Amino acid sequence: MINIDKVKELLAASCPYEPDEISLGSDLVADLEFDSFCMMDMLLAFEKEFGISIPDRDLRLFVTVSDIADYLEKKTAPDAMLSVDNGSVV
Repeated sequence: MINIDKVKELLAASCPYEPDEISLGSDLVADLEFDSFCMMDMLLAFEKEFGISIPDRDLRLFVTVSDIADYLEKKTAPDAMLSVDNGSVV
């Protein structure tokens, strides 16, 4: 299971908010003021922390913090599988 506090900590490193100001429902752009540079910084931080590869095209799936947590949960699951047609987590 993904540690949501760790996700919030990594997000806070890429935006002007503290982890305790970030909720599962926080919108990355509207609430946390993420821009394209923040998104790439976040992507690299998640890849490094969780030892996974996240295709750039999957960034479109990240609208809220909950979306990220769900994605990471699936991506780090022992039986994680990638879809052949678009590389997204199934």
